[in-house]
Amino acid sequence: MKKKKNFLDGQLDDIKQYGYMNHISSILLTIFFIYVSKKLQLELSIFTFVYWYVASLMMGHFAIHNVSQYKGKKWKYKKSKNDTYIAIPIAGVINIITYAIPILILDYFFKFL
Repeated sequence: MKKKKNFLDGQLDDIKQYGYMNHISSILLTIFFIYVSKKLQLELSIFTFVYWYVASLMMGHFAIHNVSQYKGKKWKYKKSKNDTYIAIPIAGVINIITYAIPILILDYFFKFL
């Protein structure tokens, strides 16, 4: 009888697929972007939006180009400007938020940034 795969096992497989070194690099890049934004004392301005857009573009580029093919599937798509200027920064924002929440919670208690 085939054992049913647990949901958590599938999630852990996805984490392992991204690679531990990529997780460490993403954490360090997120810490860097948060640290620089705190040192620059960014307030709500056009420079803040440009800074976080560029940061999310860099994180999205890193995340998208360092993920191996998803479980052997090949995706065929036509690269467009929407990929470069919209989809990749959205992936970067999701990546930054994913890593920034635990970092900012730890920073709140331990004040390491």
